[in-house]
Amino acid sequence: MKRTIISGLLSALFTFFIASLVCAEGKEDKSLKALEVTKSTPKLEVRESQIGYRDTLLFYTFADQNAVLKLQIGNKDQSFPMAGTIYIFADSVKEADLKKWLNNQHSDGLFPDVPEPFSTHKIPETVCKVTSHKLIDRSKQEFGEYDNYSVTFDVKDYADRKSVALKGFSGTAKVHVKTK
Repeated sequence: MKRTIISGLLSALFTFFIASLVCAEGKEDKSLKALEVTKSTPKLEVRESQIGYRDTLLFYTFADQNAVLKLQIGNKDQSFPMAGTIYIFADSVKEADLKKWLNNQHSDGLFPDVPEPFSTHKIPETVCKVTSHKLIDRSKQEFGEYDNYSVTFDVKDYADRKSVALKGFSGTAKVHVKTK
């Protein structure tokens, strides 16, 4: 009988200890992340994949806030639909690990052990929009012919009132629309 009680107590204590560790790992800085894109904010623009041109992806990295803003501009036609997502990472994530995560978002996933964001915020469609576009030229690639555009976009102020606030900004990018 004593053995059963002791085993039960040890089991409960072990379970409590493991649960405490798991909960401690999940606790991150819940303070508001105020993100502002400036000229010095690192920007990665991706328009190509192994099989040719793709949607244009823009990644803005806020290493000091452990956050990444991803903007995606569609390349199916000249409507250039735009979407945005903010990713928040644990405070323990280093800038080098963010770079590996970024690489895996648009390449063949070279890095198996990358951090996962603990929070993801989809930005409403009304917040980011392509405002103008200009045809640069036409090109013939291995996988088809493309019209190459320079697009201008606006991102309005956005806040979820809990954990993230993004100051509005404007920018430009290139987008390749397949014609043939």
